[in-house]
Amino acid sequence: MRQRRFSQFLLLMLLVPGGGLAFANSHREATSNALSALQQTGKITTKGSIVDAKGEPLIGVSILEKGTTNGTITDFDGNFTLQVSPNATIEFSYIGYKTQSMIAKADFGKITMKEDTEVLDEVVVTALGIKRSEKALSYNVQEVKGDELTTVKDANFMNSLAGKVAGVNINTSSSGVGGATRVVMRGVKSIANNNNALYVIDGVPIYNTNNGSTEGRYSSQPKGEGISDLNPDDIESMSVLSGPAAAALYGSNAAQGVILITTKKGAAGKPKITISNNTTFSKPFIMPEFQNSYVNRSGEFKSWGAKTSSPYGDYEPADFFQTGTNIQNSVSLSVGTDKNQTYLSVATTNAEGIIKDNEYDRYNFNVRNTTKFLNDKMTLDVGFSYIIQNDNNMMAQGEYFNPLPAVYLFPRGEDFEAVRMYKTWDESRGIYVQNWNYGDQGISLQNPYWLSQENSYGTKRQRYMANASLKYQILDWLDVTGRVRIDNSVNLFEDKRYASTNVQWTSNSEKGFYKWQKEDDRQVYADLLANVNKTLGDFSINANVGISISQLYYNAYGYQGGLQDLPNVFNPKNIYSTTSSSTYPLYDVYKQRTNSIFASAELGWKSMLYLTVTGRNDWDSALANTPNTSFFYPSVGLSGVISEMVKLPDWVTYLKVRGSYASVGAAIPRGLTSTANIHFDDASQSWVTNDYPPLSELYPERTDSWEAGLSAKFWDNRFSLDVTWYKTNTKNQTLTIPISASGGYTKMYVQSGNVQNMGMEFALGFNETWGNFSWSSNLTYSFNKNKIISLAPGLEGGIDQGGIGNSQIRLYEGGTMGDLYVTSQLKRDQQGDILVVDGKVQAESLAENPKYVGSVLPKGNMGFRNDFSWKGLNFGFLLSARFGGVVLSGTQAELDKFGVSKVSADYRDQGGVPVNWERVDTESYYSVVGGINGVLENYVYSATNVRLQEASIGYTLPAKWFNNKMNLSLSLVGRNLWMIYCKAPFDPEATASTGTYFQGLDYFMQPSLRNFGFSVKFQF
Repeated sequence: MRQRRFSQFLLLMLLVPGGGLAFANSHREATSNALSALQQTGKITTKGSIVDAKGEPLIGVSILEKGTTNGTITDFDGNFTLQVSPNATIEFSYIGYKTQSMIAKADFGKITMKEDTEVLDEVVVTALGIKRSEKALSYNVQEVKGDELTTVKDANFMNSLAGKVAGVNINTSSSGVGGATRVVMRGVKSIANNNNALYVIDGVPIYNTNNGSTEGRYSSQPKGEGISDLNPDDIESMSVLSGPAAAALYGSNAAQGVILITTKKGAAGKPKITISNNTTFSKPFIMPEFQNSYVNRSGEFKSWGAKTSSPYGDYEPADFFQTGTNIQNSVSLSVGTDKNQTYLSVATTNAEGIIKDNEYDRYNFNVRNTTKFLNDKMTLDVGFSYIIQNDNNMMAQGEYFNPLPAVYLFPRGEDFEAVRMYKTWDESRGIYVQNWNYGDQGISLQNPYWLSQENSYGTKRQRYMANASLKYQILDWLDVTGRVRIDNSVNLFEDKRYASTNVQWTSNSEKGFYKWQKEDDRQVYADLLANVNKTLGDFSINANVGISISQLYYNAYGYQGGLQDLPNVFNPKNIYSTTSSSTYPLYDVYKQRTNSIFASAELGWKSMLYLTVTGRNDWDSALANTPNTSFFYPSVGLSGVISEMVKLPDWVTYLKVRGSYASVGAAIPRGLTSTANIHFDDASQSWVTNDYPPLSELYPERTDSWEAGLSAKFWDNRFSLDVTWYKTNTKNQTLTIPISASGGYTKMYVQSGNVQNMGMEFALGFNETWGNFSWSSNLTYSFNKNKIISLAPGLEGGIDQGGIGNSQIRLYEGGTMGDLYVTSQLKRDQQGDILVVDGKVQAESLAENPKYVGSVLPKGNMGFRNDFSWKGLNFGFLLSARFGGVVLSGTQAELDKFGVSKVSADYRDQGGVPVNWERVDTESYYSVVGGINGVLENYVYSATNVRLQEASIGYTLPAKWFNNKMNLSLSLVGRNLWMIYCKAPFDPEATASTGTYFQGLDYFMQPSLRNFGFSVKFQF
């Protein structure tokens, strides 16, 4: 806030003659006012403070006694003192705000200045970091300030964006602390490519390695993502470019939308030090409902025994979870002159998940310097960030390496305390071995504490990012900027599985398993950009032309396999030397380069009508060895400020309409055009020929987008409204279709398909101040209709994208990218009633004709944020809602099968499960219906949910308590505080995978978290 206030002060110094002298003398005037009042007969002393609509002090507001030259300006805290004649009229004026006049009095208190829309022209950050006038934009850009990301912090700051932006679906990974986040804008577009948004830092795109994608029943363990390495306290603001038109200048990377991050710089003026701490504690948010009324039969694992109390007392699976913690500390320094500014920051994040040994630690070091020279014609901006990040034991859903199946299904008549002693000493082997006497029960069960504490998998990362930009102001309307960014990281991944772990997971070794892999991940980006900003009479032109080069390099090598000689000695030399399907060397390498030229031109007329045209041409190495390696991506847009063109009712302060068209792309999968016809197969440990024929001409995936909307403000900016309609069609999908093996190939690549997304986005805002009280509110709602217009010849039977047990995500023409099918159902008789034979139900397979049960994609999303402020007291909350779509719980199916769910006990109490007009034995019924290989249509639930997503209450102590030397803010914060409405047995917004598929499928997924905590912030 003080940075913003100081920038206001500098602006005033440039625009108000004698302003600097007036400000420099203001404190001397304040100290002499009392004496002057006594000396000057007939004068009175008046005072007050001036703030904006958000209650923030305004620096340098001009206070003038009307008809005289007697005046002053406000200081850093917005305060003023002035001697005037009795009954004088006092004028308050400030650039961008309406001038106010008041009759003099001793104490004005707090005066709120209102924005003047006739002179106020908001500037937003757009593609390539180019700043443009908001009213000139022909597409929707939504801005989020940095403090909205730091009020309620998360280890991955992107989770703090959920519910705050229209048209963006953000799902938190269930993998634990440090997990990746799924960010999808305006619907899922690509069948085979990544659908997550592109991230851009200070105008430069970064390749975000998102390792949060998992599969179903037998998932490998997930990892984090690169964007989570950023320190949220270093973020000034974020611009969300959700439509292709907004992101068109990124060409082949623009199809999925852009999150554009602007980081903090140093500010001129006195040094400013900020110290903050944010500490939160986590507990499971939504848990399945369990039973403790019925125990297991002797010698059996399932809990289908008698109704009686367990001799060991009630068993609570929730007790397995510990209290998670997330402690974030940050220190920053901002210092500078009008010629040179520096920003320094150090931050730490230390988090533990609710499952023991799930840990995430991050240490951020950042420095940035901006300097002007050559008579302010040249500006050099350099920055360097160093990040150390360690994560451990993120958890996938499913059966492999997951402690939750054993925790949830544990027999209710047994002693779980004995399981807590998860390892015992084996005298014969001289090592500790796993203590688990219940077998794997066909679903890979092991001791849950052994899995979480004696199986260790994690990554140690060291990453550095260096950037520099040099801008030369050739003329007052022409400048040239060159930028370069290097982003390198070295990752060391280790997977240690101790002796006595199920040999299925140790390459059949009784001594353990070890995997190590070192990854070298590098990115280099550079561009040169010329900018023109010129006014010619009624016309204005804002144009940019540039070139860029982007290169990605990835090299990974390592080894994995069972331990050969010594148990639990995790060293590559202790791995079996003979390769097998699970023991082999690891190696992967690629390099990809994209060369580009781009240009944009914005032509304005009388500041009311704007035409924008952009074009970009990419040469992508992924298209090497094909006839066309160069592709062009255009966009065109038109915006008109109606309120400048015609006279509107007084209550309409501002009205703009806009429309745009864009064609952007996504590169084909890397490596498809290689001339090599062989590859190494890990499973067979041999070189094999490709199972697809050589490729002919290929094209990038192409997304064509239409967008229209309006922006309006009413009643002197108290209300704001943004409405956007869009339609996108994504074509040239790179798909595989099966072919006859007679030619030596089993499949071929084709480019076809058309996925359409059409929807609307709404944002309604309110902002008002009454004296010391202010209220700001923002309501967002968006809906999207996804439809597969066409696939490819040969895929009439659809595409199976996998699922869990007897469920599948299948793609058909006319369907959506999230259509859920089941492959079994209960048999029915000729009258349509469920068939019951000898008191039992029966299932039938639908493998040849799967049954559609709904789409996992939401129909609509809503966010409702409110912030209140009164005399330093702040309160805010965020309600979020998802409407429509379905989810499936394989967890609930297994709980029913094993007799540990609450519903299985309720039906036993009622004498059985009601079927038709009779009751069927509960155990018999769930032996058929329950489990992931059962009748899963019974476990499909509505995904609609409404929650209190965030809340915070804080108080900023008066600065005078600290001699005006320091500001201190204290807050209580929370996330996922109250699930107001939800019919599913788990949180529908949690996701086990950040990839395109396996959304809405729960199979022993880690529960989402409820967070409580506090924050402390000092500013000097």
